[in-house]
Amino acid sequence: MANTPATSSSAGPVLRGLHNATIKRNLAVALGLTAVITVAFKILVNDPKKSAYAEFYQKYDANKSFERMKAAGRFQSC
Repeated sequence: MANTPATSSSAGPVLRGLHNATIKRNLAVALGLTAVITVAFKILVNDPKKSAYAEFYQKYDANKSFERMKAAGRFQSC
């Protein structure tokens, strides 16, 4: 035991470039999540809203709506 060193000779952690490697990984994760969330928002929010507007205006008759509001007395000038 007298001949063995007090500390082991194993290599320490490699810290050179660790910050740059962490930034690269975080940037890749952030870009990937951004792409996934953007596509999910388009599919889950924008597409249903777009189709609801298209369906509404497909059946919408502006003249009929105007006559209904006119008959109800909504306009002062008519």
